[in-house]
Amino acid sequence: MELIWSDEDAQYVRNRSNRYPSALDIEPEWTQEAVDDEHCVKLNPYPRSRVGATGYIGYSPSAKHVLVVIAYADLDGGMHGMNSWPASGRDLATYRKAVEDDEQARQ
Repeated sequence: MELIWSDEDAQYVRNRSNRYPSALDIEPEWTQEAVDDEHCVKLNPYPRSRVGATGYIGYSPSAKHVLVVIAYADLDGGMHGMNSWPASGRDLATYRKAVEDDEQARQ
C-alpha cells in the first residue's frame, strides 16, 4: 500500500517539534517504511481517532523508531497520511507483541 501525503499534512508531521518541544520531526518517507514493515499492525479504526481513521504501527529503519501512522482511505481506496508520531505505551506494546507472535509462529 502506498501512502499519499498532501503538502499540508506532510509539513504537519515534518514540523512536530514546532508544536511539541523536542518531538521527532517525521519525514513522510519514514511512514511508508513503517506501513511496509512485515510486522506492521493495522488498527481499523485506530482507537483514538475521532474520524475513524486507520492506524498503522510499524518500524521505520530511517527513523530508527516504531511509528504510529494515521491514514484514511479515499473513495478510490487510496490511503492518505494524516499524522504520525513515535509509538509509545500501548501502541509500542502492541507492536512488540506482534513481533513476538510472528517470531513464535516461524519456529
